[in-house]
Amino acid sequence: MNPANKDLFQIGEVTKQLGVTRRMLLNYEDLGLLTPAYKSESSGFRYYSADNIVHIRIIKTLQGLGLSLSEISRYFGNTEKLEDVIERMTSLRSQLDLCIVQLQLRQSQTAGSEILHITLPSFTAFCREFKGSDLAEKTDGLRQTFIEATKKYKLNSVGKMCTEVSIGRASDGRYVVPVAVDPGISDEHVKTLPQINAICIYYRGPYENFHTVQDKLLDYAKENNLTTCGYFRNTFMEGPPTHGANKDAYITQIALPVQFLTTGSSI
Repeated sequence: MNPANKDLFQIGEVTKQLGVTRRMLLNYEDLGLLTPAYKSESSGFRYYSADNIVHIRIIKTLQGLGLSLSEISRYFGNTEKLEDVIERMTSLRSQLDLCIVQLQLRQSQTAGSEILHITLPSFTAFCREFKGSDLAEKTDGLRQTFIEATKKYKLNSVGKMCTEVSIGRASDGRYVVPVAVDPGISDEHVKTLPQINAICIYYRGPYENFHTVQDKLLDYAKENNLTTCGYFRNTFMEGPPTHGANKDAYITQIALPVQFLTTGSSI
């Protein structure tokens, strides 16, 4: 191939066009993600085709979505065993959906009352049970569980802390901190929470009012002949670390596991 071909691009042109560095392109090449259209054996100069540029843009897009280069390599190179990549992208989509909800609640400046049908994904967590109704004690208990989990394990970068509260007894439940652990680890406090269907409300306001939101979910389930199961799950999306003592700004996903009669994404 003639490197002077006017249809090819020098590496400097590609970096300027796509906002990438030379080091990034060479790294893509080293990992097998990119093969230049032409590479001089004597000088090492590289030239890239239009197809190369399109491919680089796809790599950048996947990186922007949060995939690592090793995950992107499997995305391109493996056509049979993509479960882990699919799981990762599904998790990223869930995280993006949560961020959108948070922004919508901030914009509306309301507490939030829409009831949604959702699927809560499976994840591994470090858990501690609790008993008692004192909110301050629960807040401190969740903080201490987070500290303990962080000292023992790597945190799951996608999952958020939550509490699971018994539907029948609001004083009983467990603190849940998502973690990443090695397969087969033996720890009585590490649990795998299964994927579950649920109805939920994204609530903006003080934690003291959780019971009113939970009652609303129970009433909805009863009115629509939905069978409830398990625990209320209160997932803390934004709280004291973000908003300090401004309780009206706290955002929590309050979910009630149910058995759906029909599949639906929202009400």
